[in-house]
Amino acid sequence: MKPRPSTLPSALLAAALLVATPFDAQVGRAQTSVNRIALEISGRAVRHDTGTVRVSQGDTVELVWTSDEPGLLHLHGYDLEFEVGPDGPSAYVFEARATGRFPITSHGFGGEQGHGHEALLYLEVYPR
Repeated sequence: MKPRPSTLPSALLAAALLVATPFDAQVGRAQTSVNRIALEISGRAVRHDTGTVRVSQGDTVELVWTSDEPGLLHLHGYDLEFEVGPDGPSAYVFEARATGRFPITSHGFGGEQGHGHEALLYLEVYPR
């Protein structure tokens, strides 16, 4: 019986596994946790929030956004932009590599251009 071919080339599969499973050199074992954080924007403000999302350096962070109107958000310090809207949740995954406190601001809601000066939320990344 012939083995079935993989849908991914073996090198690509190995790379995907390495990305999906970060390695903690201090303790010599793989980390598998993802910090999944659901955030809802209503009336151009984050609902039910404490004002801050806290994670540790090296964590994989998944921000899952819902919004009552379309908008573009910017995570300062990481230079990441997130499109949000009423069509359903939008999920964004990244590695929390830089430590510090980083604001998430609006670059416009409802098709408006511009940059909100007040943070909707802060991301705090603590060193391991």
